Amino acid sequence: MTWSRRIDDRSWDDWLIHQDEATIFHSRLWARVLKAAFPKLGDRSLCRGINDPSAVFPLYAWTRAAGLVTHLHSSFPFLYGGPVPWPEGSPHQWIDLIPGRGVSAWILSNPFAGPSRKSPEPVPAGWTLSWDRTHILTLPETVDEFWDGILTTQKRNDIRRLTRKGVEIDSSTEPKDIETVYQLYLQRVRSWKERPGMIYPREYFSAMAAVGGESIRLYRVRFEGRLIGGTFVARWGGKVHYIAGYFDHEARKLRPNVLVQNRIIHDAIQDGFRIYDMLPSAGLRNVEVFKESFGSKPVPFWKLEKEGSLQRWARGIRKFGRRAPEKKD
Repeated sequence: MTWSRRIDDRSWDDWLIHQDEATIFHSRLWARVLKAAFPKLGDRSLCRGINDPSAVFPLYAWTRAAGLVTHLHSSFPFLYGGPVPWPEGSPHQWIDLIPGRGVSAWILSNPFAGPSRKSPEPVPAGWTLSWDRTHILTLPETVDEFWDGILTTQKRNDIRRLTRKGVEIDSSTEPKDIETVYQLYLQRVRSWKERPGMIYPREYFSAMAAVGGESIRLYRVRFEGRLIGGTFVARWGGKVHYIAGYFDHEARKLRPNVLVQNRIIHDAIQDGFRIYDMLPSAGLRNVEVFKESFGSKPVPFWKLEKEGSLQRWARGIRKFGRRAPEKKD
């Protein structure tokens, strides 16, 4: 059966949620979140079968330079992608599904699909291979097993000590709380030495809460009645994914990130989830050590990137414009 762009959202997600390698980022629910947050984002996702899918392939188009440059992403924003189920044999076969010779593309593999963790050799002509890794915690059946069997004595004592400081954690969908967390995100961005390639709009955070329903949760963190941070997580298909968390820099001594991670894990176990995915750490070893202190393990996945002809042309023009002026006698 050939791939089609005719997509039945309900059939897609009803089939997908039973696939062990699937994530919420492959779902049509996530596609609706993205559409609400980024109205100009093009949805070019593909499906084999309409009312009875046998494979799905999320694909999104992002245009820049007044539409002259098109980037295709197998997930957005830059999370796991690729087809479900992951194809047998060479993973190159579905690269042919990427339309257009002049477009640039990012195709991410999926750490939950075992074969996709292997290097796609040989790398297709015109594509560049790079690697990333996430941290995944396989959740035990009970909170006691996590507390006594996974956490170290030092970590348990650390959590007890921080809990006594009076930090409160609950969940919220209140617009004012989302706005506060968004302002903390902007505060964090301003502190970075390098400007990120993309600053998420307010609508991205609002859409997760408004469209994601029970599959998206904002953990609100308060101290003495004041909101000092919040963390978004996705809960879908037996997996919990950390998405983003931001905290007031002035509250750093309270270390709310430790307590909110512990709460996320406890809730996930009690609600019957089997996996907690803490997402990539931007290559920051101190962040990875923090995640590993909760018992998570690193799991690799790769990214293939292709630079389109118009993108190369635009880059050349920028480079030409930055040429040093000629010296005059």
